[in-house]
Amino acid sequence: MSAGAVIVGGHLLLALAASVLPLQSVVAQDSNAILQGASGAHWLGTDSLGRDVLSRTLHGGQPSIGVALVAVLLAATLGFGLGTFAALAGGWLDDAIMRVVDVLLAMPSLLVLMLVASFIGREPVVLVATLALMYAPPIARVVRGASGNVLTRDFILAARLRGASRRAIVVGEVLPNIAEVFITEVAMQFTWILLAFSSLSFLGLGTSPPTAEWGLMISDARGFITVSPLPLLAPVVMLASLVLGVNALVDRRAQAELS
Repeated sequence: MSAGAVIVGGHLLLALAASVLPLQSVVAQDSNAILQGASGAHWLGTDSLGRDVLSRTLHGGQPSIGVALVAVLLAATLGFGLGTFAALAGGWLDDAIMRVVDVLLAMPSLLVLMLVASFIGREPVVLVATLALMYAPPIARVVRGASGNVLTRDFILAARLRGASRRAIVVGEVLPNIAEVFITEVAMQFTWILLAFSSLSFLGLGTSPPTAEWGLMISDARGFITVSPLPLLAPVVMLASLVLGVNALVDRRAQAELS
């Protein structure tokens, strides 16, 4: 098992187990234990409101990973559908779809997310839908290119001659041949979505206090780094390690495919 798989699996396990582990409350405040260092009572110390950093760090993976997973699944579905449809349609329709994709790719994702969160709302459904819409175009672009190459192969012509439907061609012929490229791109977009959502929370436009979320924790702790660094370092390490773990997992898959 690769290091990337261990890191990603560990993060998923901790996020799932955080609710059942005997951890302290993520919202309970203790005015007598503000910005304390690591101790037997608080393994990673406390934050500026006296809340347990370990508990908040482990619980912080739930909204971050949960939103990113749902958003990337929606983005993957939309991107795959647009990419394969454009490749199958060809002609002017293919060009029109790709020009729309190019326009969406040119838009600054974080700025769009900030505008949506400011004017429409920052409910999870709104943020997930916006994240999926903004990060589906790169998936669609990659799928369109990979599908276009596959659709020129002889076995696609054979499938069409035997009367296979477009759906059967996509599911039975195209998808298996672009699976590696598709999975790699989706994994990379997961990291971007994770960072985008954490950035929104850091800016005060994502998760609302007192919810434990890594970006929000980093924002709350940045002013006290010289007094107590653990409340800042803990979510930073978790966020960075998850991104690095996904990247390592993707690199391992790519190396295995090349070999």
